[in-house]
Amino acid sequence: MLSILQAIGSIGTFIMAILYFVSVMVQIRQIKISFIPFLAFDQIIIEQTDRLKLKNITESDTDYVNTAFKLQNLGGGTAKNIDIKVYLDEDENKVLQEKHINILPSNKFYLMPINKKAFEEFEDTIKNNGYTTNMYINIKYFSQISKKQNSITYRVNIEEFVNLDDKDLYEMTFDTFNS
Repeated sequence: MLSILQAIGSIGTFIMAILYFVSVMVQIRQIKISFIPFLAFDQIIIEQTDRLKLKNITESDTDYVNTAFKLQNLGGGTAKNIDIKVYLDEDENKVLQEKHINILPSNKFYLMPINKKAFEEFEDTIKNNGYTTNMYINIKYFSQISKKQNSITYRVNIEEFVNLDDKDLYEMTFDTFNS
C-alpha cells in the first residue's frame, strides 16, 4: 500500500514539474513579445489653404511638423537599422524618397521630412476627390531580440475630416498593404 502511495506521489510531482515548466516557458515568451518594436505613424490632419499643411495631432512644435510624418515606435523594444522607402504605384523603382535611421527606442519618435513630390501626390489626390493615393511607404527594421529583418508596407489614404469650421481638412491614414 505504501509503494502505491509513493508511486502516486511521484506521478503527481512529475505532473506538477511539467506544469511549472510550461508556465515558465509561457512567461518567457510573453517577456520576449513585450520587447518587439512596432513602427507606425501618428494621426495626421491636412489643412488645405493656399498650400497644404500637415499637422501631427500629438506634436505641439508646429514649425517643423508641417512638413513631416511622425514615425513612432509603439512597441516595447528598440528598432535598429530602419530603412524607409516612399514610392508610387506599387513599383519600388519610382522612389520619392529614402531615409535611414540608426536607432529608434520604444516610446520615441522620428520626424520624417516629406519632399515636394509627396506633397504633389497629396494635392492630386485631393483635387481628384480621391481617397486612395498611389503612395506606399515600406519600413524595414531589426529588433534587439529578433535577428531577422521585419518589414511592413503602408498605403497612404486621404479622407475628408468632418469639422464645423469652414476649413478644408483631411485625415491621412496608413493602411497596411500586403503585396
